[in-house]
Amino acid sequence: MTILNNCNQKIIRLTAILLLSSTFATFAQENIKIDNDKKYISFLTNAIENNNVNKESRALFLKESRTYWHSQKLDYNLHPENYAKTISLYHQNQLKFKQNNEQIDSVRKIRINIAVENFQNFDDRNSFPKKSVLFIGSSSIAGWKTSLSFPEFPIINRGVGGMNMLEIIENYDLLVKKYAPSVIVIYCDIDIEQGKSPKEAVDVFTALVHKIKYDFPKTIVLLLSMKPVMIDDFIGKDIRKNKMAANEQLLKFSKKEKNVEFIDLSSPMLHQDGKLKTAIFIEDGMHLNALGYSIWNPIIRKKIAVLMK
Repeated sequence: MTILNNCNQKIIRLTAILLLSSTFATFAQENIKIDNDKKYISFLTNAIENNNVNKESRALFLKESRTYWHSQKLDYNLHPENYAKTISLYHQNQLKFKQNNEQIDSVRKIRINIAVENFQNFDDRNSFPKKSVLFIGSSSIAGWKTSLSFPEFPIINRGVGGMNMLEIIENYDLLVKKYAPSVIVIYCDIDIEQGKSPKEAVDVFTALVHKIKYDFPKTIVLLLSMKPVMIDDFIGKDIRKNKMAANEQLLKFSKKEKNVEFIDLSSPMLHQDGKLKTAIFIEDGMHLNALGYSIWNPIIRKKIAVLMK
């Protein structure tokens, strides 16, 4: 009995030690977070007050911000109310240190041209299915394993990461027209992320749809909603808000057009309280992982199955 009591006492002491260790670890982490928050807010405040805007100050702002928001993106999405001051200061600095994107766009366009050329080279060596389901758009399409997700359908995927809607139109003959698809699935949020207004973004969508309808009047066009992501607010002020506004406009547009449908993929990405499901993204907080696509797949499969009967 004494031995049993001694064992119980040891277990109790060990449990207490573990609980204390866990408490101290949590306390230490909270202190580190508070310290990091104070340092970043101080950095942002000083950056606003400093009149110097040059290559070095811009690079420092980007580096500090990238490090801070990467470490805080999960907590920010769970408790955005705790970051009101920080995100406001960040957006003020973001406006101050706004970059000339000509060089960035030049590099991006070279990458897009290479991707389109690779598609063309592939098509020159291979046949492609008739009456296909064509997926076009930006990285959410490019990263979607559509042939594996929908093996029962004749799928063609011509997504290119970073490609905006105007660039899709510019490459229309190579990315769309040559395939004469029965169904076209379109996803692109790049225009909003590049700073265009919802109306400007939707205008380019409508231009592409009208081009498709002129060439293929019987083809069904599925417009996929722009998705909310963990780093919307870090990309820029009102990015999430503008995506949702663009989705509303795309829905209204689709209701007026024959053979055009809007598919809401955004709502299933949210919890009942309206907060984003953070487990559905890869480490960058922007692109979907397999769990994220598993939310999209049954919605799209059901729609395609009806259209391809």
